[in-house]
Amino acid sequence: MGAFLSPFSWFILVCIGIVLMIIAYMLFTFKPKKTVSRSYRQKGKPGAPGVCPICCTVLGKGEQLKTKVYPSEGTDRLCSIYGCPHCYPVEESGTNRFCPVCKASVAPESYLIARLFDRSKTNKHVRILGCKQCRNG
Repeated sequence: MGAFLSPFSWFILVCIGIVLMIIAYMLFTFKPKKTVSRSYRQKGKPGAPGVCPICCTVLGKGEQLKTKVYPSEGTDRLCSIYGCPHCYPVEESGTNRFCPVCKASVAPESYLIARLFDRSKTNKHVRILGCKQCRNG
């Protein structure tokens, strides 16, 4: 006849139930962030869209090249390409910086010289002329 629980026992059971629901919620709703390690970085073809012209790393979403575009009249402007987040300002291990024109190694403080052609507001074209050494020397 007396299979009833005391109020303290009910309190303990309710607390355990709440803790189990919180743990289940965390397990099924939070997804770990996927980090791309350097060993899985894809290398692309030089000159392909979305590929760094200096280290040939395929750029991920939100990654951009560090460039400097110089003002000029008309649609043809001179620009300097320093690299992507994987090779500039600090070169990641396993990354080789090289000039796509002369194939020589590009120093971390050096850059590529290129021409930027503004064909329209959305269509731009870049032609790499060479690195600082092969272009000026």
